[in-house]
Amino acid sequence: MQLTEIDNQNSFDNNKAREKICARWLKEQGKSVHKLILLAASIGIINGVAVIVQAAALAFLLQAIIIDQLPWAALIKPLLLLSGVFVLRSLCIYGHQILGFEAGAQVRASVRRQLLDQFLILGPSEIKQHQSGSLSAVTLEQVDALENYFSRYLPQQIIVGIVPLLMIMVVMPVNWVVGLIFLLTGPLIPVFMALVGMGAASANRSQFLAMARMSGYFLDRLQGLTTLKLFGQASSELIAINQIADGFREKTMAVLKIAFLSSAVLEFFSAVAVALVAVYVGLGLLGQIHFGPADHIGFSEALFVLLLAPEFFMPLKQLAINYHDRAAALGATDAILTILEKIPATNTDGRSSHKTSLIEFDSVSKSYGQRQVLTAIKLHIAAGEKIALIGESGAGKTTIFNLLLGFEPPTAGHVLLNGLSLNRESAAKAIAWVGQNAYIFHGSIKDNIALADPDASEQRINNAAQAAGVTEFSAQLPDGLLTQIGERGYGLSGGQVQRIALARAFLKNADIILLDEPTANLDSANKTELLAVIDQLFKDKTLVIATHDPLVINRMAKKIVLQQGRLLL
Repeated sequence: MQLTEIDNQNSFDNNKAREKICARWLKEQGKSVHKLILLAASIGIINGVAVIVQAAALAFLLQAIIIDQLPWAALIKPLLLLSGVFVLRSLCIYGHQILGFEAGAQVRASVRRQLLDQFLILGPSEIKQHQSGSLSAVTLEQVDALENYFSRYLPQQIIVGIVPLLMIMVVMPVNWVVGLIFLLTGPLIPVFMALVGMGAASANRSQFLAMARMSGYFLDRLQGLTTLKLFGQASSELIAINQIADGFREKTMAVLKIAFLSSAVLEFFSAVAVALVAVYVGLGLLGQIHFGPADHIGFSEALFVLLLAPEFFMPLKQLAINYHDRAAALGATDAILTILEKIPATNTDGRSSHKTSLIEFDSVSKSYGQRQVLTAIKLHIAAGEKIALIGESGAGKTTIFNLLLGFEPPTAGHVLLNGLSLNRESAAKAIAWVGQNAYIFHGSIKDNIALADPDASEQRINNAAQAAGVTEFSAQLPDGLLTQIGERGYGLSGGQVQRIALARAFLKNADIILLDEPTANLDSANKTELLAVIDQLFKDKTLVIATHDPLVINRMAKKIVLQQGRLLL
């Protein structure tokens, strides 16, 4: 069930516990790049110290040139110092950004690995319940939204805790009134930053939710474009996509509105504080004010504190800007954790039995909620058997395969492989599977075959291609097995795609082969050729074919018939 925008606001704004969970997870991810963050912050602090030296050097030089009118020879050392400070600050800014980017990049890579590992753990049966576009949006855009939190916000937090205090400590002996202005106005910026940005995390979460929905919707329609065109619905779907895009635009503008509002507030307070400093030192120089050290203020001291005033607020304003990076990261984290927190259903029973069968279904039942798919299945498959799994659509053949592949656990009973409870790891080692619509990736034919064993030698890949009959058609292509083919096998016939998939399964050299409707959508001649290839490839293997095709059924030595989730034969 999808959240409405109102539900989204209520679940995130009212349930602060969720926000704390997201913040705690972000903190955990930061531990792996803690040194990089500290190093980036240290360089930022060095830059802050350089700003103080720069202001002092400029004040001294202007005093010497305008007021004292010293000869140029006396200004060489201060000018060299100022040049060195400029170079140091440039290096600090560069180093700060490089280290921050590296920290963000490492976290993004780590989180993407966690997501991909979780996808593998959840398996196809769980993944297919979600829109692929939505999952892609989480893995790409929402993981990218974490970067600035680690590259900017966390280092800036450390910088803000040190640099402004250093500036106050330096300014206090020079002019305690200006130091007091800094001390009183500085905390206003983070306070108002928090107040204005209070809804920023929720607004970002709404934006990410809208983006994920838009991505999923658009990809689904793109994949079904042929069907939409055939039924004359392309124009109406274009209107729907425009409406969804407008919704995403509105959510994005809501985020920007908060960002602009907070920036305006922060600029106002920092401008007022700088104006106070300017008015005080200006009136003091003119002799119009006698409060504090105004009577004794000199040109260089006044210029020093005036140059330092905007620099004092710069780290605070930068933190305020980066605060929205934190809000964006919290919003993205909620979507990421929604996937990472999913607990896959697994069969933890370590039951074993006598190894009388290679595969055994011991009173296996499977249900999805209230819908019963399999009921009390008892089945024994011996090594080397050739079996046709028969049944009408919806009889439970796909569910049998999902249980055998470890994608799902049974609701009741046990699935045993070599006498031990089957799990995904043991199934992955012992079983090769070719689906009804074998997926071919964009790349070479050779790469698609080698997917079963990336470390396979050139000779083994060529042998698999030859055994499956792939070389019969690849020899007529421009680059043979190195010919590039499109996604989903674009440019190849259905029979050619199936042969690549069979070569892939053959290369894996598994003991058990599962084929799902291998002859679907093939003409009679191609069916005969493909079945001959299957007979030859897997003559020494345990072979289970889910099929409706009488031609396939008649070639198999044993038949298993399912009807409405029950075993008939």
